[in-house]
Parts: sequence; structure tokens; C-alpha cells
Amino acid sequence: MTQKADSLWQQRLHDFRDAVAGEPMPGCGATAVVSADLGLALVLKGLNLSQQHDASAPRQALIDEGNSLKQRLSPLAEKDVAAFEAFMAAVGRDGEDDDRTQAIHDAADNAVEVPLETARLCDAALALSYQAKAHIEQQFTSDAIAGARLIHAALHGVLLNVDANAGQLGSDAARDQARHAREGLAQRADALLATITSAPD
Repeated sequence: MTQKADSLWQQRLHDFRDAVAGEPMPGCGATAVVSADLGLALVLKGLNLSQQHDASAPRQALIDEGNSLKQRLSPLAEKDVAAFEAFMAAVGRDGEDDDRTQAIHDAADNAVEVPLETARLCDAALALSYQAKAHIEQQFTSDAIAGARLIHAALHGVLLNVDANAGQLGSDAARDQARHAREGLAQRADALLATITSAPD
């Protein structure tokens, strides 16, 4: 992994932006993780500031869950960079190398699983956003809805990596499983966002 990938969360924001704009990595996967993490932070903002005004145990439980999700989501930015670099290294091996095909399949496993793991955590963050809706004061609702939209966009963005890499998996069964998981996560995300952004009953 490159030095920049190792220090992704320590970069200044404009440095990260410029690296995305002009370098091979970080790519859409890592950028999706950062976007989802910021979206989750906006949902947590609504919960935390509401909790400061009127503390409740259910709201605190959601805050704790959101903080846990944030801690699990953040490292996937670096994992995405590492997975892509390993995949490209496998693809770049000498065509006469007898182990090249297996190396590509092995690297593709990780290049598909990391974005699927990211999408699963985005799914959990959207589910949290849905639960949080009833516990966020009106003045913070716009932040929370904006956060949910960022998470939703990040989920769809990172699933593009599944689309790009699933064809390099080593079996039809593995490819079908990855694509089935991808479709389920995309459909659930769309349904959750529609519920989150719908007008109150």
C-alpha cells in the first residue's frame, strides 16, 4: 500500500481531494467510504445535539451504535486501496506466469469482498438513519437526511467496484453470489432512503 493510502485519514481534506482528482488511488471505493463516514457523522450530529437537549436511553443506544459503525467503516478506505493495488499487481503479472490466473482470481475475491463489506456497513448506517428519524429534533432533520443521502450515494458508488471486478472471480457460483448480494444491497438501500426521506405521516 502506498504511503498516501496508509495516512488517508491524516491527510488534509484538500490533499485528499486533489489525490482523488489526479492519482490512480484513492479511487471510488475509498472515496465512497469517506463519503459514507461523513454522512454517518451528520446523522450522529442530529442524534448527539438532540441528546444534549433532552437525554434519552433509546437515543443514546443509537448514538453508541452509530459510533461503532463509524469505527468499523473508516478502515475500509485503506482496505479498498490495498485491495485494488493487489488486484492490479496480479493483472500486471507476466502473461507467461502459470500462477497469474489464480493470482487474479484470489485478488478479485478481495477486490469484491471489500466493497461488499463497505456496502453492508452503509446498509447498516441507513438502517440506523431510519431508526434515528424519530429521535432527532426538527432543527437537525436536514443534517440527518443529507447524511442518509450521502450514505446511500456511497453505497451505490462502492457497488460499482463489485460490478467492475466480479467478472474476474474464479467460478460462476462466486460471480453469481457477488452479483446477487450486490443487487440485494442496492434495492434495500433504495427502499430505506425512500422511507427516510418521505414526509411524516
